[in-house]
Amino acid sequence: MEQTPKANRVHIGFFGRCNAGKSTLINMLTDQPVSLVSEVAGTTTDPVSKSMEILPLGPVVITDTAGIDDTSELGALRIEKSEEIIKKINLAVYVLRNDEAPTADDMMWLNKLKQNNVPIALFINEINTFDSKSTHDNDSNGNDTNPNYVDAYPDLSAIATVVGSTDFTSNRDRLTLLDLLGGLTPLDVEGEQSLLQGLVDPGDTIILVCPIDSAAPKGRLILPQVQTIREILDHKGLALVCQTEELPTMLGKLSQKPKLVITDSQAFEAVNALTPADIPLTSFSILMARFKGKLQDLVTGVKALNNLKPGARVLISEGCTHRRQCDDIGTVKIPMWLKKKGHTDLQLEFTSGGAFPKDVSDYDLIIHCGACMLTRREVLRRIDCAVVQGTPIVNYGVLIASLHGILERAISPFMDELDRKGFEC
Repeated sequence: MEQTPKANRVHIGFFGRCNAGKSTLINMLTDQPVSLVSEVAGTTTDPVSKSMEILPLGPVVITDTAGIDDTSELGALRIEKSEEIIKKINLAVYVLRNDEAPTADDMMWLNKLKQNNVPIALFINEINTFDSKSTHDNDSNGNDTNPNYVDAYPDLSAIATVVGSTDFTSNRDRLTLLDLLGGLTPLDVEGEQSLLQGLVDPGDTIILVCPIDSAAPKGRLILPQVQTIREILDHKGLALVCQTEELPTMLGKLSQKPKLVITDSQAFEAVNALTPADIPLTSFSILMARFKGKLQDLVTGVKALNNLKPGARVLISEGCTHRRQCDDIGTVKIPMWLKKKGHTDLQLEFTSGGAFPKDVSDYDLIIHCGACMLTRREVLRRIDCAVVQGTPIVNYGVLIASLHGILERAISPFMDELDRKGFEC
C-alpha cells in the first residue's frame, strides 16, 4: 500500500460546513491526528491529504477541505480550492450535524458533487449524546443510520449513495463507516484496464529503453518506467531494460525478436532508427495516454499541427512540478522540435502541477505531458475541457512521434482499439 503511487489511488474528498466535523471524522477514520480540530470556524484552510487503505477499495487518498460557508478573509479562496478538489476526486463524503438542518449551501454543494457524477457518502455527525438503542437502527444493508434525520430531509437520500451516522469523537463506529466507504464504487478509477492490457502475454519479451540524461532522477527510474516493469512482471513477461545506445547490442543477443519495444518519447527518433521495422514500437507516454485518458482524442488532436499559423497560442502543460533542466522536455526540447518543423513564431505558454486553465478556448493547441502524476479523473477532465471548448489536445508521446514522422508506427499496437472507437488514421 505504501508504495502505491498517489495518482493511482482512489481519491476521497470530505466536504461540509465549518465545524460540521469533517476534520474530526478524518482523524477518527485514520486513527491519527491528520487534521487540526478546533471550535473556531475556518480552522481547515488549504486541503489536507492523507494516504491510507480502505478495503475493498484498496489504497486511497483522503482530503479534508475548508468549510463551504467559510466567511473569513480568505474564505472565497479556500472555497475555490475546495471546488478544484471536486474535479479530482473519485468519491465524496459530505458531513452534516444532526443538530442542524441542511442549508441552501449544503444542498448546492451536494448537487454540485452529483452534477460531477461523484458518488456521495452522507455522514451525520451526532453532536448530542444519544442512547444507541433508541436512536440507532440498522438498515437492510446492516449500515448504522439515523432514520429520524434522513426522514426529515428526504432530498438528502435522493442525492447521497449511503448514509452513516455516529458520534465522530468516538471510535465506536469507525469500522462501520470504513465499511460504508469501502462498499462504494469510485468514479473513473484506473482499474478498468492496465497499462499493458492486451500487449503482453506470459513469456513475452519486452524491451524498455530508458535514457539516463541530466533530466533523469538520480539513482532511480521515472514512475512510468517503474510501473511498466511491474506490469510486465505481473503478466509473467520478461522485462529487459537498456539505454538507447545499448539497444542494438540487446537486440543482437536475443534468439527471438521481442514482442514490443517501449521507449522514452525523447528518444523516439533514435530508437525508431535502431529498431527493425517488424518489431512494434511505442513510448511510455503513449501507454500513459491510453491508460489514463482518451488516446483517440490525443491522436486526433495532433492533426492541428498542420493548421498552426504564425502567432498561434500553444499551451504546454505538465502534471507535476520539477526543477527545469537545460534540456527539459517541456520548455526546451518540444519548442526546439516545433521550430525544426517550421513553427518558429508560436506563442508558447506553460503550466505545471495542479494548474490548468478553466478557459482554454483561445488556445490553438494544448500539449500535455504523459500525466503519470495525475489521477485518471483529472486527465479525463482536462481532455474533456479541451474537447468541449473545441481546442485540440495532444500529449508528449503522440506529439513527438508525429514531429519525427513515426506516429503511425508508434500507435500501431493500438490500432484495433482506435478503429473500434471510430478513429481514422
